[in-house]
Amino acid sequence: MLHLVFVRSPYSHARLKHIDYEDAVRRGAHVFTGKTIASHTKPLYTLMKNVHYYGIAVDKVRYYGEAVAAVVAESREEAFDLAEHVAVEYEPLDAVLDPEEALQTSTLIHEQLGTNLAVKRKFSFGKVQEAFANADKIIKEKFAFDRYVSSPIETSGVVAVPSKDGSLTIYDNQQTPLLFKKIIADSLGIRSEKLRFIEKDIGGGFGVKIMLYPYVFLVAYTALRLGRPVKWVETRREHLTAMAHNSNRVTFAEMALEKTGKVTAYRTRFIEDVGAFARLPDPGGVIRSLMTYLGCYDIRNVEVELKVVYTNKCPTGPVRGYGCQQAYFVLERMMDIAAKELGLSPVEIRLKNMVDGEMMSYRTVFGSLYDGGNYRDVLLKAWELAQPEKYKGLPHIGIGVACVVEPAVTNLARNKLLFPELETSGSGEGAIVRLEESGTITVYAASIPQGQGHETVLTQVVMETLGVRPENVRIVFGDSDMIYPSPYGGTWASRFSVMTVAAVKKSCEILRGKILSLAANLLEASEKDLEINDGKIVLKGTDMSLTFAQLAAKAYRDVVRTRSNHGTLQAEVFYDFPTFNTGGPGEINMSATYGNSAHVAIVQIDPDTYQVKVVRYVAVHDCGKILNKSIVEGQIIGGVLQGLGASLYEKMVYDRDGILLTSSLSDYLLPTSLETPEIIVDHVENPSLFSELGAKGMGEGPLIPVAAAIANAVEDATKIRITKSHLSPHYLWSVATNKNDLQSGNL
Repeated sequence: MLHLVFVRSPYSHARLKHIDYEDAVRRGAHVFTGKTIASHTKPLYTLMKNVHYYGIAVDKVRYYGEAVAAVVAESREEAFDLAEHVAVEYEPLDAVLDPEEALQTSTLIHEQLGTNLAVKRKFSFGKVQEAFANADKIIKEKFAFDRYVSSPIETSGVVAVPSKDGSLTIYDNQQTPLLFKKIIADSLGIRSEKLRFIEKDIGGGFGVKIMLYPYVFLVAYTALRLGRPVKWVETRREHLTAMAHNSNRVTFAEMALEKTGKVTAYRTRFIEDVGAFARLPDPGGVIRSLMTYLGCYDIRNVEVELKVVYTNKCPTGPVRGYGCQQAYFVLERMMDIAAKELGLSPVEIRLKNMVDGEMMSYRTVFGSLYDGGNYRDVLLKAWELAQPEKYKGLPHIGIGVACVVEPAVTNLARNKLLFPELETSGSGEGAIVRLEESGTITVYAASIPQGQGHETVLTQVVMETLGVRPENVRIVFGDSDMIYPSPYGGTWASRFSVMTVAAVKKSCEILRGKILSLAANLLEASEKDLEINDGKIVLKGTDMSLTFAQLAAKAYRDVVRTRSNHGTLQAEVFYDFPTFNTGGPGEINMSATYGNSAHVAIVQIDPDTYQVKVVRYVAVHDCGKILNKSIVEGQIIGGVLQGLGASLYEKMVYDRDGILLTSSLSDYLLPTSLETPEIIVDHVENPSLFSELGAKGMGEGPLIPVAAAIANAVEDATKIRITKSHLSPHYLWSVATNKNDLQSGNL
C-alpha cells in the first residue's frame, strides 16, 4: 500500500508561480499537482457553476493550508520526508478576511467573477414596511457569529483500492458516501457503479465528515493513476486548517414591536462567509437558516436579505446545527434586547409571541410546516427546572434563555430558494430486510453511525415488528454495494429517527406479511389465527408452530412445495416523507419534522478576569416520541457541551495575513470534563403529526440554542451589550472597559 501526504500552502492568497518536484521524484516519490489533476479529471460538482473546484490548488492558493501537491510514497514517514523536497514558488497576494470588506475590496478570490459576492437573494413576506411604520418600538443591532470546528476525536482517513477492471473500493469515514458517490465518479470519469464505499466505525462526525469527499476524490485519483492502493490519514493540524469550518456571519437585525411585547415584523440583512470555495452542500447553511428562521414565534411580516461571499479562509461546511445557530443567536438576542427595552422578562416576551399548540400544524411564512408541539410548555418547564429564584440578585450572576425549533430531514427542494433551476426534491431513504436461513433477520441500512446508537434503535424496531430476540438481529451499515442505493442515505440533518427508522419499519412490516402468508400455507391455517413470538410463528390455541429457521429452510430448500406462495423472504422500501413538496418561496415544506427546545443558562462572571463560569444549565427538549431515552439524553448533553465549547473556548483565529493561529489543540481550546457544568435534561413529548413513529429528529438541536442562551446570561450578569457569539475573557474585558460603570464594580 502506498501512502499520500499533501504539500500545503503557507499563504492564504498567492499565485502558484512554479512547483518543482523533480528532486522528490528522483528520491522515489510520485507527485501530483493541481494542474496535473485538473488535466485528467472534471471539476467536482458544486452549486456555483462558474467556480471550478478540484480539492487542490490549480492556479493559485486561496486559503492557508490549501493543498498544492499530493506526494505518494511507500510509507507515510517517507511521504512526509519527500514532501520536504517539493519546492513551491509563490507570488503572495493581499488577503481578504472580513466578509463586509469582501464586498468592497478590489482584491478578488476568483478573478473570473469580477466580485467576491457568490449569491445574493432577498425574501419578503407580509406588510413589513407598514409594520415598521406603525411600530411602538423598533430594536436595531448588529451581530457577529464566529468560526469554530467540529473537531471529533478521530480525524479523517481514506484508503482507495483499485481493481484491474477500473473499479475502486473506498474505505473511509464519510457520513454521506451515497450523496457524493456519483459526484466523485463523474469527476474521475468512471461509472458510479464502479465505485464502492465501505464505511466501518467512522468515529465522531458532527457534520464535518460530510466534507471528506474532496480528499476521497484526490486519493482515488492517485490510486487509479498508480494502479495500487493509496492511503491518506488526516493530521489534527490538517483538520483544523483545511477540512471545514462552521461559517462566520455578520447580521444586521431590526425588530418592530407593539408596547405589549408582540413582535409585528422582523427584518435582517446578513453576510455569510463561506471561505475560499462554496463546496457542496454549501451554501446550504444559508438555506437551512431560513427553514426555521422565526423559531417558536408567530411572526408574519418578515424580510431577509442575504449575501454569500468568498474570503481567503478555509471553506465552510456542515457543523452540527448547520446554519441554525447563526440565525438563532440573532433572533434570541433580539428577543432579550426587546424585553429589556419594554420592561418585560425574557420569559414573558417569548410567551407573548410563541406559536400556540392549538395552531399546529403551523406553516411559517417561509413555507415550513411545523408538525406539532407546545412551545410554551417546554419553556415553562425549563424555567422551572432552572430554579432562577435561587440565583437572582446574587453578585456577578446572570440568567439567559433561548428557545429554538430544529429542522430535521431536509427536503432538497429547499435549494430552489437560492437556485430555482435545480430539479431536486425530497430526500428519500431505502432499507432492505431479509430473513436468513439461520432464522436471523438482517437489516441493510443506509445510515452511517457515529456513536448515536443506530444499531440499538434499529434492533428495537425489528424486535417489536417481527417478534425476535436481539441476538437474532443483524444490522449492516456502510457498504454501498449491499445497502439500498438511495443517494440521500447517510447520517445528516438529523434524519435517522425519521427516515432510516421508517424505511426499516415499513420493510419489516412487509416481511412480516410474507412470513405469515407462507406460514399459513405450511400450517394449513388462516393468517389471522397466527401470531409471531420469540422467533416463532404459532397457531393460536395449539402446539403447532414453525421457527423462523424452519420457515426459511422450507422457503429456500423445499422450493417446489412453496413456489406458489412466496417470491422471497426479503422486503425493501424506499421511503419519502409524506409532507414534502416543491414550489417557490413561502410554499416549500423544507423539513420533515420540527423538534423544539428551551435552554436556560446560569453563569457567573469573575469581576477580575472576566472568565465565564456556567453554574447551571437546563435543556428541555421535545423530539416527539422518544425511541430510546438514554440515547436522546446522551445526544443532548453532548450537544450542550459542544455549544459551550464554541461560546466560551473554541474559535478559529486568523491573523491579518490570513494565517490560522489556532491550528493545534494547544491553541484551539476544547472543553474537558473539568469545564462541564451541571446539565439538567428533561423532556416534553408531543409526537410528530406526520412521521412514521411520531419521532422528530434531534441530533443537532441540543447545540443550536447554546450560544444565544450563554450570551443572554452574560449580558444579564454584566449589563453590557453582547453582539458576538464567542465570549472570551478578552472580548468581555474589551467591551467592559469602555463602559465606566463596569469599572466601578458592576461586575
